[in-house]
Amino acid sequence: MSQYIDTDAKLTRYLQTIDQTEWVALDTEFMREKTYFPRLCLIQIATTDTLACIDPLTIHDLQPLFAWLQQPRITKVFHAAGQDLEIFHYLARQIPAPVFDTQIAAAVLGLGDQMGYARLVEQLLKVQLDKSQSRTDWQQRPLRQRQLDYAIDDVRYLRQVYPLLHAELKQSGRMDWLEKSFRKLTDPATYEPAPRSSWERIRNLQLLKPARLAILRELAAWREEQAMHKDRPRRWILGDEVLVDMSRMTLEQVDDLHQIRGLTEDQIKRHARTWLELIRQAEALPQEQWPQLPRKRKLDSQLSLVADLLMVAVSQQAEQHNISPQMLASRAQVEKMLTEGRQKLSDDWRGNLLNDMFADLLAGRSHLQIRGQQVVLEPAPEQH
Repeated sequence: MSQYIDTDAKLTRYLQTIDQTEWVALDTEFMREKTYFPRLCLIQIATTDTLACIDPLTIHDLQPLFAWLQQPRITKVFHAAGQDLEIFHYLARQIPAPVFDTQIAAAVLGLGDQMGYARLVEQLLKVQLDKSQSRTDWQQRPLRQRQLDYAIDDVRYLRQVYPLLHAELKQSGRMDWLEKSFRKLTDPATYEPAPRSSWERIRNLQLLKPARLAILRELAAWREEQAMHKDRPRRWILGDEVLVDMSRMTLEQVDDLHQIRGLTEDQIKRHARTWLELIRQAEALPQEQWPQLPRKRKLDSQLSLVADLLMVAVSQQAEQHNISPQMLASRAQVEKMLTEGRQKLSDDWRGNLLNDMFADLLAGRSHLQIRGQQVVLEPAPEQH
């Protein structure tokens, strides 16, 4: 039976009852359709012997909970933790740590990459989760019992999944593989807005030349700052297609803005001077300050052979660790690494398995050898 905690006093009492736990399963329900920042609507918590829904919309002071979540002796277990941790960072300016992400753990164990919570629960526990409340408006009050039951299932089974994954990771010696990924999840920089780089996520930006990308960068940064200030979705400020059109076209005076489909008269009246000034500033930048898209160099025949070799090495590592090759690295990822002149695939657990091996193969310090019917990785013979 789960508890519904909707007052400061209840929260204080509940935190006292679970203070000695070694780990806690956590999830959140939030709304973001009409805001830039997520609106926290519910926090679900499970320990080995308690279940609770904490209502942040009726509790006046969540600081005791935020402080409790900072205790380093308690592991905080999430599934696909990124959005949950972003909320805590935004509200408390602190991130719960240490964390354990069951989605990443499932990938490391070869269960599936980017596996959803429902599929993981079904695979490990043979339980099919109810999906009937997935479109709930979590800001509405009061919440009905079936909504609370739906929400608590997100941690009810997470507390059963975690010990299974944890035991398998220890048995297979893969616990250390997760260290970098989990540390990145608790790095505040992961969740800090970056207006000056927001242009990189705009659809169809590849249609623009570098000089026009400089304009897009300035306009996108303005949009991001406006969205943050007003706490409204980016698209409510300006759509991606509008930003691309404004960057592509020659705009020298206010009347030129009327050519842009999607701009309202009110927007032009309020922001035209700001936009035109940003455009002029971008146009005045020297070429060396123009943003650049990553160059996509087509693999020549020799580099394609190198990619073939590295994919054999990926398959060899995957077989050695009983993981599907597709979960370690795709051909496209390897080709991208090579065309960008890198020797490191990634900084996560995949990189732990592949980065040093790739670097040694590319530098000639090791090679792949066929022994019998097996492919093995060996140090290259010393040159005399």
